[in-house]
Amino acid sequence: MTARRHWPWLLLVMVCEVQAALSLGGTRLILVGREASLELHNAANREALVQAWLTPATDDQAPGGADPQPALPFVVTPALVRLPAHGRQLLRVLYHGQGMPTGRESLLHLYVLEVPRRGEAAQQLSIAVRQRINLFYRPPGLPGDPAAAVTGLRWSWRQAGDGPRRLRVDNPTAFHVVLLDLKAGSQLLQSHRLLAPGQTAEWTASGPATRRLSFRSLTDYGGQRSYCVRLTEQVPAMPRLSNSPSFMDDC
Repeated sequence: MTARRHWPWLLLVMVCEVQAALSLGGTRLILVGREASLELHNAANREALVQAWLTPATDDQAPGGADPQPALPFVVTPALVRLPAHGRQLLRVLYHGQGMPTGRESLLHLYVLEVPRRGEAAQQLSIAVRQRINLFYRPPGLPGDPAAAVTGLRWSWRQAGDGPRRLRVDNPTAFHVVLLDLKAGSQLLQSHRLLAPGQTAEWTASGPATRRLSFRSLTDYGGQRSYCVRLTEQVPAMPRLSNSPSFMDDC
């Protein structure tokens, strides 16, 4: 009788933690004057090491990258902190008072890097999670109301020669404006666009030029409001807040 051999199986279990346990107390940060703060919350049952830093909006390099970080007139404190399980920490961004444009809002990126503590499992793989939110530095004394900046946008149709008609928007205000789900009639032109102060943007729309536009915009607190625009051929049109449940009934 032939003896049966039982070959052992080797089971390798690796735990990969990729879900962020660190939550931020906002989706954007507005710095008016010298200081702004953001709350950090560690929702995990373990300690986490948290690092925070600022970069210009055009530079996405993390600290220690190949490209040198430009000096910014801000301090992020604490820049490095151990956050206990279920702990909270107030992150402060301080402005030195000089070095930023004074006639318009400026956009920066605030990064928060979460490095979870290594667990007891021998084969556990812990992955650092990096989050980024927009920080808007708003110098005091800017003309206009930031809450009404979206209604100051100027919309128009433009056509050069025999080319296609293009939808154009100008932002003459000193503030950034976020456009969400921009539509010309029923055609979605762009799901997200950030317009800087003084910036112009254009889109090519298929089919006949509609006279109705719709979009949503973000408030300083991350809320959303709906707007509509009724375009004319003569002069640029400005948006107005839509309060109708059917949205475009107000245009």
